Amino acid sequence: MNWSNLTHKLGLGTWQLGGVNLIHGVAMGWDSMDEHTAVGILQTAFSSGIQFIDTADSYGQGQAELYIGQALQAHKNSDWDRSKIMICTKFGNRVLDDGTMVQDFSPEHLDRAVDASLARLSCDYLDVLLFHSPPENFDWANYDRGPLDELVRLGKIKEYGVSSKSVYGAKSVMDAEFGTVIEVIFNALDRRVATVLGNHPSRKKYHVIGRVPLASGFLTDKVFLKDPSMFGGGYRSKIPERDVKWFIESANRLAFLKEMQGGLTGNALAFCLQSDCIDVVIPGVKDLSQLHAHLNALDIPELSDEVIKKIEDAIPTVPSWWLPA
Repeated sequence: MNWSNLTHKLGLGTWQLGGVNLIHGVAMGWDSMDEHTAVGILQTAFSSGIQFIDTADSYGQGQAELYIGQALQAHKNSDWDRSKIMICTKFGNRVLDDGTMVQDFSPEHLDRAVDASLARLSCDYLDVLLFHSPPENFDWANYDRGPLDELVRLGKIKEYGVSSKSVYGAKSVMDAEFGTVIEVIFNALDRRVATVLGNHPSRKKYHVIGRVPLASGFLTDKVFLKDPSMFGGGYRSKIPERDVKWFIESANRLAFLKEMQGGLTGNALAFCLQSDCIDVVIPGVKDLSQLHAHLNALDIPELSDEVIKKIEDAIPTVPSWWLPA
């Protein structure tokens, strides 16, 4: 399947489907996720017209990919096949026998990782393969692209790129013209993709995947309800306190979206779906109610220029400590 065949920009992120994901005894993922719930979410997503699935071999150390594979197999019928779904996975985070996680982007690990992902996903090919959060100073200009191009030639992957820790890391990827896909944070609070990448000379050569479109849950109606489940465990509980404070204060500045059709959740997601900077948006979910809330964003009336300006005026920039020194 090609990018031009996507009927809309709403995809699905599967980090939450990986569950707790213990690394050296420390929970680095989200809360526990059972197979029935995860596969049900994926099957509902497929049935509802979501065509882009984002995952990684480190999400639950392969658990998310296994669930995707199960859902794909269960969903097959005479009118549906694998080619109707784009699957994007990532590699590079390898867990050693003692539980320590290391980054390994070597050609040897690349081949092993791709074959392992294909087996878990029950697929013959990957639509997109991304380097998973490499160092910001990674030397893209001198990285040997030969093994990646060979995987393309063999038909194991269709294209490759980088899931970057920051928009500045993504810029360095574009500077070196490495790959054709970038995954980077983009949401109503952090719009740096537009300014840092939007006018880049190589921008048109890339498809951009917008991750964390709901700012790790802070751009949801839960923030107003002060729902304790927001901080019950998992990744969000590890966000630095000053970032949490900034997120909550910023979400409250966007309280006017709560009064519009779709609420804060729907309109924050609609903001991303409507952006020219992004080709696909990948909110994560942990239950069917969240999936349906995201699907409802497709039916929200297009945000007016006045509303978009109000968002931009309310949150003019990110915190100073997020900017390069």
